[in-house]
Amino acid sequence: MLKTFSLQGRLGRLRYFLFNVAAIAIAAAAVFALTRLLTLAGTRPAFSMVQGLVALTYVLAIIASLCLMVRRLHDFDQSGWWTPSVFVLHLVSGYYEAVGSLTATILTGIFLLAVHLAIILTPGSKNPNRFGEVPGSAGAPA
Repeated sequence: MLKTFSLQGRLGRLRYFLFNVAAIAIAAAAVFALTRLLTLAGTRPAFSMVQGLVALTYVLAIIASLCLMVRRLHDFDQSGWWTPSVFVLHLVSGYYEAVGSLTATILTGIFLLAVHLAIILTPGSKNPNRFGEVPGSAGAPA
């Protein structure tokens, strides 16, 4: 069984991709349902509570995605400490988008795409490494 919020072990390419897609889909469905509740929230406290739940959904989706990335990096014998640098790149890209710098937004977007494709497409170590057994092998956790 996949431990979504675990930072231990390894995660293969296909599972990494599929579980990230699932996390995004679940978060999108939850945000959609919660924003529909915003139309029903008649009072200010109810409106604030629904907004808080939407924010919590985003935070949980980001944490799950970062944990999956750590395990994916472990699969090709890289430290999970590279994950915060990718998160900072997302923040920089968001900043450039917010201030309206089209060129910087495009360049950071291209760089982020390249980083994510490298994480998805880099094959894992074929042998056990310092982070554990090969994912999917006998005795290895999912």
